[in-house]
Amino acid sequence: MIRVVTLFLLLISATVSAAPINLGVVLDQNEPITHSNTDARYRSLAAEVEKALGEPVRIQYFTRAFAAIKQARDGSLDIVFGPAHVIANITKYKYEPILKTDEVIALAFVASPNYTGSLSAKSAARLGLPDYESLIGGMARSEINSRGLAKADFARIRFHNVPGVPLYGLKIGSYDLAVATSDEAKAWVASNGGRIVLNGAPVPLRAMSVNSATISVALQQKLVNDLKKNNGLKLTMNAASGADFKGIATMLNTTPNALPGATTIKAAEAKTMIEKGIKVFDVRVGEEYDVSHVPGAIHLPYGESSAKEVDFDPAEDKFSLNQLPADKNQALIMYCDGTICWKSYKSALMAIRAGWKNVYWFRGGLPEWKEAGLPVEARKK
Repeated sequence: MIRVVTLFLLLISATVSAAPINLGVVLDQNEPITHSNTDARYRSLAAEVEKALGEPVRIQYFTRAFAAIKQARDGSLDIVFGPAHVIANITKYKYEPILKTDEVIALAFVASPNYTGSLSAKSAARLGLPDYESLIGGMARSEINSRGLAKADFARIRFHNVPGVPLYGLKIGSYDLAVATSDEAKAWVASNGGRIVLNGAPVPLRAMSVNSATISVALQQKLVNDLKKNNGLKLTMNAASGADFKGIATMLNTTPNALPGATTIKAAEAKTMIEKGIKVFDVRVGEEYDVSHVPGAIHLPYGESSAKEVDFDPAEDKFSLNQLPADKNQALIMYCDGTICWKSYKSALMAIRAGWKNVYWFRGGLPEWKEAGLPVEARKK
């Protein structure tokens, strides 16, 4: 009987240890999932990962960035290889960037030869953009949002999931402005005239991140050492860390730099105002507030369903304005989870529109508060 039980336990152990490593690969627009070359490239990568880890690897391809990010959030991927904005997004789900390509990519906004305007308010420009979920598309949206621009500032905005279409639209006169990579933009201007009105910051083209809950630090280091020598993709890759993606993480879905009708403040100013008794509202979800918040912050969650953009529709969201101070001249502070969190922007704007006259927007929110070395507290049980 003991031998039977022992054999059963050994079989279970073998089954558990044989579970494959899940490698999520987020494909570029120029990598068709049905193309044999695409699969061959990433089978080579998987083989090198298997060699480094000594475990079987199963590949899961993603053509949509958001789908990969969602599965990373659920913890079902052990390793993710993809564009920089995906790697930046999943750092908040305990994924650690370990490798990045030497090759970088940057965006550019290109104007047609006949367009004399710029990327500004009320430009009435017709704007062509790459795919909404692509790296360049995401950075373009961030450049637009950071300037506080809304759809109403443009005559038309359209995203394209076929590479090259925005520049083609610029050539045939369908657009006044188009977004492309900086290299594509330079080549287009050299051939067609026009001008580059904005160049974005360069970011790594591709990178690899691992689930720190399933891939140990020792194995992470082995992956770095082995894949730097040979990754099967014929790419030069070097060690990376979260710091390499901090810049792009703050760019993605970023809030505007300012909010008309509100005073934007930094952590030191927020601290001083709170010490003077000014009420501060944390508009994040309850679970986030429970873990840590600014001492004395009042929890007033913002139920967000609207788009992360300047001209969001407040009717799609839920926010209890009746829980703000009855005296609309009383100062109040709104914050959430940093520059990429829109809840404080939206709640502050709703308060302004409802008549509150002294709204302070702590745009950097809790991340900036912590980076300043200021104390936090958890919800009392």
